[in-house]
Amino acid sequence: MNWAFLQGLLSGVNKYSTAFGRVWLSIVFLFRVMVFVVAAEKVWGDEQKDFQCNTAQPGCHNVCYDHFFPVSHVRLWALQLIFVTCPSLLVVMHVAYREDRERKNKLKYGEHCRSIYQNTGKKRGGLWWTYILTLVFKIAVDAIFVYLLYYIYEGYDFPSLIKCEQKPCPNKVDCFIARPTEKRIFTLFMVVTSLVCILLSILEIVYLICKRCHEYLTPVHHSRHVMSNTMSTKDMDWKTFQALLSGVNKYSTAFGRVWLSVVFVFRVMVYVVAAERVWGDEQKDFDCNTKQPGCANVCYDYFFPISHIRLWALQLIFVTCPSLMVVMHVAYRNDRERKYRAKNGDDTKLYNNTGKKLGGLWWTYLISLFVKTGIEVAFLYILHRVYDSFYLPRLVKCEVLPCPNQVDCYIGHPTEKKVFTYFMVGASALCIVLNICEIIYLISKRIAQCIKKMKRHNRNVVVHHKDYNDDPFNNFNPELRLTLKEKPPSFKSACKPSFRPSGLKLEERIRASAPNLSTA
Repeated sequence: MNWAFLQGLLSGVNKYSTAFGRVWLSIVFLFRVMVFVVAAEKVWGDEQKDFQCNTAQPGCHNVCYDHFFPVSHVRLWALQLIFVTCPSLLVVMHVAYREDRERKNKLKYGEHCRSIYQNTGKKRGGLWWTYILTLVFKIAVDAIFVYLLYYIYEGYDFPSLIKCEQKPCPNKVDCFIARPTEKRIFTLFMVVTSLVCILLSILEIVYLICKRCHEYLTPVHHSRHVMSNTMSTKDMDWKTFQALLSGVNKYSTAFGRVWLSVVFVFRVMVYVVAAERVWGDEQKDFDCNTKQPGCANVCYDYFFPISHIRLWALQLIFVTCPSLMVVMHVAYRNDRERKYRAKNGDDTKLYNNTGKKLGGLWWTYLISLFVKTGIEVAFLYILHRVYDSFYLPRLVKCEVLPCPNQVDCYIGHPTEKKVFTYFMVGASALCIVLNICEIIYLISKRIAQCIKKMKRHNRNVVVHHKDYNDDPFNNFNPELRLTLKEKPPSFKSACKPSFRPSGLKLEERIRASAPNLSTA
């Protein structure tokens, strides 16, 4: 099982799925696979070595660890991700079977013969049932693994202290888990994302069933709207993260391009090249001046409930996700444009430019900026709140049980960590400023466009009335309108010769005469 195989496997379900399926796949990649690889896998690491018990009895440590952790969380999630992506193979195999039948049919009867399927990837007939079964299977897998996680570990909580009395332990001993708060955070995160994926799969099943019922109940058959060409949907591959961010670069302003450069150069590259190595396995470099078992674990968890490096990894993942809103909106426009042209001809257009920030896309882009700004501010606040500022001292004092008294603990590489902490905080603050500038720019530009449009409209109205009044063939007289409005004439007064509005006054030299038909 390699990641390239997983890539090809999941690209099939994205190609033949609905909008719910594409959102499900995005959540699986961004919030499950990436968090698993970047952060969660490193939180656990070799957790048995960091599992400490206050006894020197040989074997007690191993037995207690196996009792409380029969299967590691991180390996259980790896199995879950593999099993939950396997149903996509059924869809890909079914489509491949259809394409093979179509190929054999053309070889047998010629290239211009009647096709067996109008579209081999369209969810009709057996493929519809295959797709429904894959959704049911994915729901079952996620639900089973969430239940197994709850059943094996008796909940999703990680206490700092657990008591063990398994043989060969001489009595009830105290054992301490390494990084319990951080493990609790990532456990809840993975459980919540699994529940969200279950909800999306249920919604997709309801959508497919309702759509099928609507097609059967609609009197007009939809076959006239069926296209003979295969749907050209963009495949989901490992370049998705790059395409995700390049999408916001493609459809963004100058501020957005600068923001993307700052994120890649000053945040992602610094994170990968330098910051990740500065932290490393920081718990092993955390020294306390005591030999009490479990004291170092508890003190480290007290001062570092979640590591800086993993908090930044989550921040980078979350802050790039709003770009998905823009890319999906443009993809939705492209799909509408494609369907509109297929229905009305290639010369017609629904949008002048599907990537132009007008209408709904403008609002989507603006909302994505607000979401990115909110995420940046939230993570900066969490970093400040958790660590009581962005400063890392060399010495911290700890008096948390089971420490016998107030002990001194020393952080590894405090100055270097302080430098990179300030650097990442400064880069986040710069991104916030760029987002705010882009928001102001977009709103100001939209207001200027609206004002310009109103001025142009008023100018056209004034010019129109002026031209209308200067028309020599125009019989309209505003004085007449005012006179008639002030005192409308009666029938008698209208018949009098004295009543003749100025607008209807005839010149004296114009006379009408009848021919003289009498004989001399």
